[in-house]
Amino acid sequence: MKGSRAREFGVRHKKREIPAVLWMLALASLINVGGLSLLWPVNSIYIHVRLLQSMSTVGWVLMVYSGSGFVGSLIGGWLYDRVGPTWTLAGSSVLAAAVIVIPALDTSFVVYIGVMATFGLFCAIPFPVLNAIASHAWPEGGRRAFNFLYVSNNIGVAIGTAIGGLVAAASFQAVFFGICIGYLVFVGLTLTLFRRPFLQAYRAGRQQRSATTDSVLHIGDDGDVQNELHAPIPWGAVLLVLMGFLCAWSVYVQWQSTLSVDMQALRYPLAAYSILWTMNGALIFLGQPIITWVVRRLPVLTLHMLVGVCLYVFAFGLLLVSHAYIAFVAAMILTTFGEMFAWPSVPAAVSNLAPPSKAGLLQGLVGGAATLGRMIGPLYGGYLYDAGGIHSVLLFACSFLSMPLLLFIVFHFLTKRIVVVV
Repeated sequence: MKGSRAREFGVRHKKREIPAVLWMLALASLINVGGLSLLWPVNSIYIHVRLLQSMSTVGWVLMVYSGSGFVGSLIGGWLYDRVGPTWTLAGSSVLAAAVIVIPALDTSFVVYIGVMATFGLFCAIPFPVLNAIASHAWPEGGRRAFNFLYVSNNIGVAIGTAIGGLVAAASFQAVFFGICIGYLVFVGLTLTLFRRPFLQAYRAGRQQRSATTDSVLHIGDDGDVQNELHAPIPWGAVLLVLMGFLCAWSVYVQWQSTLSVDMQALRYPLAAYSILWTMNGALIFLGQPIITWVVRRLPVLTLHMLVGVCLYVFAFGLLLVSHAYIAFVAAMILTTFGEMFAWPSVPAAVSNLAPPSKAGLLQGLVGGAATLGRMIGPLYGGYLYDAGGIHSVLLFACSFLSMPLLLFIVFHFLTKRIVVVV
């Protein structure tokens, strides 16, 4: 009896204890996203104001950027499963660093399109790799592993956007050099400090695959959970959650495209916009006790997604009725809590459904879905903005959010017996 309790305590302790490799992943994510996010608050503004392009054209450029990112996410997942993490991370980051300095040397709009196409490809590759490492390094951590990366990503966003806004106010060219430096730091750490723990996690995933012989839970035709040798990926369930993720991201990304330009049109300074993203990152860090409290009492991943999307509806609805700066602050707070519930839950849900040998592939699809959302959102947002202003964008956004709500509800009823975790 005592031995049984001791073993039970050991299992619970193992689930709670964050492994050292997760701290390495957190630092890697912070540096990777911190450098990249120097671009986020200024990209649309740079194209619209400095390169003198319409918002519709801005949407097309961001679509090219995100479309390349979709391909990069798939390549990153594929390379992780076959090559491993070290050279996948280092190689893609070196290429991203080399490409992003080009606009600092040549301010042609045509050149900028080419840069966005190639940079989007390379900068997307690390994301599925880091997620796959997390799933292999701490499989018993469930949502907590992905939430850990999510928090570190957003600390990077807070730091990067704050610096990016300040630097861009002085020089747009300096932003591109800053991103290059961030990637080179990431490469150096990947080849030194991160190399061994990341490889150990990757090998642990390969051992897990061998031990289980790809025997994993999946959903049968009768809705029951089955355990079969070489079980297939439950594509129906996976596609439902990925489509919902894509739709939600296409609305969320309006903060980085149409809303950023609208704030400039309302004569808010660039620093005021950057402060919103700094607040976003700080709130994600400081708000974790609240999220943890809710998640423990509502331990169902799909419900987290639904709560998150509902908060997005409230945020964009608020901006429909007020353009005061305090409304932007309140909307960002609602959006931030929404993403804290929704974003970590999607890769965690997909990880629950994935065979061990396909972790990289499916996390690549998760990143790809988010990237497609970031591709589609600025495109339709730009057209709506040019046609009817920000009111048209916000009205469509609130209506369109019914789509991810519906998809997540269907996903919940299809997978409720297995996708419950925290």
